Amino acid sequence: MEPVLHLRTGSFDIYAPQSLEAEANRLASFADKTYGELCEFLGLGLRTERIPVLLSDIQYSLNGFSTLFPSNRIVLLLASADPRSQLATLEDELYSVFLHELVHYITLNERSLAWRVLAWFGGDWVSPEIYMMPQAMVEGTAVWVESRLKEDGSGRLNDPAALEFVRLERARGKDRSLWDVSGLEDFYGAGSLPYLYGGLFVEYLSERFGSSIVRRLWQSSGRGIIYRGFDGGIITKGILERETGVKPKKLWQDFLAWVDEGSDLEVQEEQGGVDRIGINDAADIPGEKELFSGFIGALGAGDGKVYFVDLERRGMYQISVVDLQKDYERQSEFEEEGIARNPERLFATDQMLRNIYCNVRFGRLELDWTRINSQNQAIPARYIYDLSEHKLSYEKDLPQAKIGEALLETHSSSKEEIFIYDSWQDPLTSIEYGLVRLGTAVLPARSLANGQIEVADIPDSTIRWLSQGFRENSEQSDSIRFALSLVPDNGLSRLAILEQNNGLWRFAITRKSPAGGVHMPVFIDASHLVYRASIGNGQSRLLLLDISNFRDEIETPDQYFDSESIGWISPTAWIESYSRETRKLSAHLEGSEEVQPEPGLSSELSLEPSKAKAAQKRSTLFPAIFETSRIPYADGTVLGIDFIATDLTERLSWSAFAGWDFLIAKPATSIAFQLGAGAWSFELSAWDQGVFAFPVARISAFEGALHWGHALMPTFRSISTEIHARYGGVQKKYSEQGLFYLVPDYCAWVAGAGVDFDSLSSSYKPPYNPSGISLKSGIEYEGANSSNFGGLSISGSIYLGESTIADRIGASIYGAWTPTGGVAFSPAARYLEYAGSYEFSVADIPYPAYKEYEACSELSSWYLYGEIKARLFSLELNWIMSHLVAPSFALRRISMSSGLRGAGLEIDNAPCLLSSAFLQADFDCALLSGLAAVTHMHLTLEAAWAFQADKASGQPFKFSVGLAAGL
Repeated sequence: MEPVLHLRTGSFDIYAPQSLEAEANRLASFADKTYGELCEFLGLGLRTERIPVLLSDIQYSLNGFSTLFPSNRIVLLLASADPRSQLATLEDELYSVFLHELVHYITLNERSLAWRVLAWFGGDWVSPEIYMMPQAMVEGTAVWVESRLKEDGSGRLNDPAALEFVRLERARGKDRSLWDVSGLEDFYGAGSLPYLYGGLFVEYLSERFGSSIVRRLWQSSGRGIIYRGFDGGIITKGILERETGVKPKKLWQDFLAWVDEGSDLEVQEEQGGVDRIGINDAADIPGEKELFSGFIGALGAGDGKVYFVDLERRGMYQISVVDLQKDYERQSEFEEEGIARNPERLFATDQMLRNIYCNVRFGRLELDWTRINSQNQAIPARYIYDLSEHKLSYEKDLPQAKIGEALLETHSSSKEEIFIYDSWQDPLTSIEYGLVRLGTAVLPARSLANGQIEVADIPDSTIRWLSQGFRENSEQSDSIRFALSLVPDNGLSRLAILEQNNGLWRFAITRKSPAGGVHMPVFIDASHLVYRASIGNGQSRLLLLDISNFRDEIETPDQYFDSESIGWISPTAWIESYSRETRKLSAHLEGSEEVQPEPGLSSELSLEPSKAKAAQKRSTLFPAIFETSRIPYADGTVLGIDFIATDLTERLSWSAFAGWDFLIAKPATSIAFQLGAGAWSFELSAWDQGVFAFPVARISAFEGALHWGHALMPTFRSISTEIHARYGGVQKKYSEQGLFYLVPDYCAWVAGAGVDFDSLSSSYKPPYNPSGISLKSGIEYEGANSSNFGGLSISGSIYLGESTIADRIGASIYGAWTPTGGVAFSPAARYLEYAGSYEFSVADIPYPAYKEYEACSELSSWYLYGEIKARLFSLELNWIMSHLVAPSFALRRISMSSGLRGAGLEIDNAPCLLSSAFLQADFDCALLSGLAAVTHMHLTLEAAWAFQADKASGQPFKFSVGLAAGL
């Protein structure tokens, strides 16, 4: 654990590890200027408070966040932009991500005077925008700014590949509402909806009503008139209608029509609704065959087989395809028989597997797969899977691109230093092929045996995929072909082929895009490819494409392909020929009599260390650790206020709580600290709580725990271990002198250790219940200052997620046993025992409380608890219930489950079974109030029937209500 550097500018406190010192200095050189430009662009005022910014290198993928909780802060997770991602056009990662997150800081801190007073009391999290602005407006404004502040081609609104997500949905006739794209929809991949729909919506608003509409909407939301909301209620006008004069539903439908009009797709009118985009039948290339459909991850092919990751079943699968090089008659015969076998599972994997390269020569798969190191950092690595021995092994870590790799200044010198993403090496020529980023462009590239880098001599075509090369056994080393996926402006992705034939290169692009687009195409043989086609809500079809009938069009363009011969040039030569800056300069020179010098890069794009006035401050371990949020908190019967703080690096956090337990009419207090460093974390806490468990009234305890955890391969598997200890004073009667009069009747303590294995992961299908297994074991020794009380106990559990068996059944079993005596267990509590006398334990029970039998006072030296639960049905609704005033309420889905519970323990020196049946309904709801729409509020209703009513105080029926919230 090392301290972070601290740079201070006019408005910012910038923190960074030593490894990012250059980036911190560079950020300091343009942060204040960018802040001023951005406030002017948005028409919102500069704030006087200082803005903390942390640069982090803990992730290998580019990201960032701006948050109000527990206090205002911006965190930039720096890495090179992924050429396959929606951030591919972010030429300058540091500037673009900082700009995006700074937009959030400015807009989410727009407050009226009344709200500023509330924020002074409660903390930065008290922001009216949280309850007023949908996530599509929050993220959409930032995407709009990142794309429009500077005319440099950067940003998602300038990237046809990023916007294809929306085009695909509109091509399927999908009409999503504003709230659907603001968190109400939660399917796999729905996280992109607010960025893309939102960015386009803000663009539409600025075109129709002028750019000032953005400022007016944010200023109106800053007044925080909650009952109006963003889109209003039945009798109230929301801020959107007040500022635009148009009904929100009508405005949204107009927006969708605007999206359709701007799409390079055929529009078909449907009666009773807006025009929807349809795909011309002629766009479908003949010869497509479906091999599989579902949640498909990485894809590869070779030697007559297709390899793919099934994300739902968390495995690598292969499909054997027939010999597709037979004559036409044999193909026709086989088509009648079927073209593929059922997928065969090879090994467990996860969504972190990126590339599958089939090495036919050595009979193995070469896998680019992200691993987690001992410090819990994600590291791209190469793994080998031997197809004959069915053995998976680690080979090496892979190099990573540097931040700022795509900046044109990087390639302005004669020495070419460029990173090739997802590189594949030709085994015959040792030439490496892959993609490179130059400015906002993504291009095919190759690294020759002498280390020289060359890129394809083509303009930026929004290429987002280059397959491994394919060469037939009979072909020479100067013949090879690659499959590409590229996206035309305002269209869907289509197939492209880069082919070398006897040393000559040609680049061919299909004339039309098939329904669902073409994603991750790869050759199986010279005439057949396999690719992914989107079918909506995160799912894809795996399609086999036969191009044998029009393969000649790669040489002679006709009905299906356009093609041209191409060459390879240096990155510097490409920049001079094609870059956006060069084109702008050429256009300027054509209309000018004088030749102007080529403009240099702005300070934002300069790679030189900062020369701005940024004061170097003392390095610190835990920046902003005393910036707190004061949050009203409720948990069960306890209500109070929670003070919460976390330092910018998220290594140290602390919280303090003070409240009142209404069930027992007594106060409750606590304070806790947590320190994390890589795979390790240490927790320390103290709490004082009234207890509703006869004969105890109050426990005051001090505890600590040391935890270690590590993710395995695949990364949904993990192991962890921990040691813990707790010491507490127990009062059998709450003193009349109150909270500060602590005189325990006895003190008890417990110390123990545990080991866990977890392979649980959420299903990709609604209602997204977990599948997999969790194993836990623990050992504890506890005692009390009362003579001879206490003993050793052993516990363990097996939990199968609710989607593990037949996608709808889960089960669990828990056990606890004291081999030495001294500890006793009941369905809802734990006690210390000696010679028939009992004292309440300060240790937690290692199993769920059995609520149906919580009144059972029988104690046992062993205890077993089990449950089996089956989901009867789940209904996807997304039903919005409008109210007279804002906010509205939405019901995402209803899930109904039933099951059995049982517990075994010793009663009167004989084993006894307690059992019950239950019926449970879960209502997944959302409050359509600003960012609250992204949360899942689960209202759970359960009716249970205890079969041994005499052990349940004679009341067999129990009805319970639960309410929980989460993302």
